Amino acid sequence: MKKKLIIILLIILVLIALVLLFNKYFIAHNIKVKEYGIIDKNIPDNYHGLKIVQYSDILYGKSTTLKDLNKLVTKINELKPDIVIFTGDLFIKDIKINEKELNKIKDILSNINAKYAMYAVIGDNDLKYKDSFYQVFQDDYIILDNESSLFYINEDIPIRITGINNTLKEELFSEDDTIYDILITHKPDNIIKLKNKYNLAFAGHSMGGQIKLPFFGSLIKLKGAKTYISGEYNLNDTKLYVNDGIGSQNISMRVNNYPKINFYRLYNK
Repeated sequence: MKKKLIIILLIILVLIALVLLFNKYFIAHNIKVKEYGIIDKNIPDNYHGLKIVQYSDILYGKSTTLKDLNKLVTKINELKPDIVIFTGDLFIKDIKINEKELNKIKDILSNINAKYAMYAVIGDNDLKYKDSFYQVFQDDYIILDNESSLFYINEDIPIRITGINNTLKEELFSEDDTIYDILITHKPDNIIKLKNKYNLAFAGHSMGGQIKLPFFGSLIKLKGAKTYISGEYNLNDTKLYVNDGIGSQNISMRVNNYPKINFYRLYNK
């Protein structure tokens, strides 16, 4: 009886090890695309059919490699986006990247193509390496550091894109019902602290909980993403979308949680 129990325990341990290895070496490096259709009558006619790609939380050096970044770029470019948005955390606090590798990251990400524009906000992990963040993104992206930018197609009616990484620095912009407002922020739970009203919001930070188990859902709920963890949320007049991210932190794997790019199509009817 004792021998049988030992054999059963060994089988269980081997199965657990195989599952963890599968998650570490396959799931963590197999980027998926999650597609959403966003229907809002407030979207101006010029922006009907606009394609937006969002990626987030690379957290380079933990589980994300240069090979993963090349896969990411290929996936994004296959979608032929009009706008690309990065919602923060290129870096991770406990891993310092040397200048040579930083230039490689910049070179790879510079191959992302958007028809009109690319935007980025700074994540909490990026604050320690803010100069390096700007070094990677400033040539190709509009970095919105608690500020807004008007985006135009055909120099007609604009939409406003606002990037907030510190809710205390949010500025109140003039109320204008003709302007469709898009918020990009790193921590999704910050949205409840903001005074402005936004039609649409994109966030990251959560990594979708990093570990997802059947019946239990997302296990790791980070501060700033305890309420809004993954997917789509309707908050009064705001639609919030939280991206599951690319990388990992604390442990170098994602369990039952593929890294994801979010792909949005905007429609006004």
